[in-house]
Parts: sequence; structure tokens; C-alpha cells
Amino acid sequence: MQSKVVVNTSSVGELKTACDAGLKEFLKERGYEEMHTHTDVKLVLGYLGIIFCAVDFAYSWKYPFSQTKWFSYISVSVYAVTSALALIYSYVVQRDTFFVGYNKAKGHIVSAGARTERNEPTYRLTLTTRPIRGRQDPPVYNSKPLEMKQPFAAWFHDDGEFARQKFNSDIDTAIEALFAKKTE
Repeated sequence: MQSKVVVNTSSVGELKTACDAGLKEFLKERGYEEMHTHTDVKLVLGYLGIIFCAVDFAYSWKYPFSQTKWFSYISVSVYAVTSALALIYSYVVQRDTFFVGYNKAKGHIVSAGARTERNEPTYRLTLTTRPIRGRQDPPVYNSKPLEMKQPFAAWFHDDGEFARQKFNSDIDTAIEALFAKKTE
């Protein structure tokens, strides 16, 4: 039994977060396993910067600042560069994508990205699919992105309760349309 989700219908951010979570849950129920590549890349960059700073801290603890200041400059620079790379990765590569999942049985990967416009209660969902690398059967081609626009009022009751069945039905229809839009 799924828990009842109630959000503030005046907050576009809460509405979007509830829909994102609902979509992740829907795809996981359909056999998609989430890939954490975007998170892993950002974690590696973050840990790399932290490791340099931790080594600098340990080095500075043992030796006076006059001997360690050059390493401090380097570690702060490395931290700034890795943080900037993580930010650039988020804006350029990940963008609005909040779910990337694969289904080995079906042989494809589905990516979901969503965004909202300021003060406009409309959920803009973009779905794409591509084959799992090295898989030849069944043939799945890269799809043209499917864009879906729906007002939040269609999926939430007046009291803010998430209408999961209506949402799942609309998403199921969108995914069927996604696979119908395969390119050659």
C-alpha cells in the first residue's frame, strides 16, 4: 500500500517534487533500476576536492604555515576547480534530469527530466529512451524526446492530495507514446 502524499498546492516546488517522486516510484514499479551516474560523477569531484583539503589540513597541522602555504594555494585551487566542474556538470550534462533507469528485460534506458516555469503551475516532463550498450535484441532505437505538459491541478485534489492513479495513467500513456516515436 502506497502512502498518501499531501502537499501545499500553492507551492510549485512541492508539487514538482511530489510528481518527480511519483514518476520515480512508477518507473521502479515497472522494472526500471535507477542508474546513479550523475550523482557518482558529482560525488567523485566533491571527494577529490575534499581529499586535497584534508591532506592540506594534515600537512599544515604538522608544519608551520610558511612551509605549507604553497600547498594550501594548490589545495584551495583544486577544491575550487572540482566544485566548478561539478556545477558545470550539473548545468550542462545533467540539466533537468532527475531519473535515469534501465530495464534489462526490455533492453533500454529511460531518462526523465522535468521543469516548471516560475509562478506557472504546469509540469513539463521530458522522456527519452536509448538502448543499453551492447544489446542487440530486442532492437530499441534512440527516441526523439517526448515532451508532456500538464497542469498540476490534473494530478492533485483541492486539499493537496496526490492523485496517484490519474498520474500513473497519464505517465503510462506518455511512455507508450515514447516507444511509438522511435526513430530509424
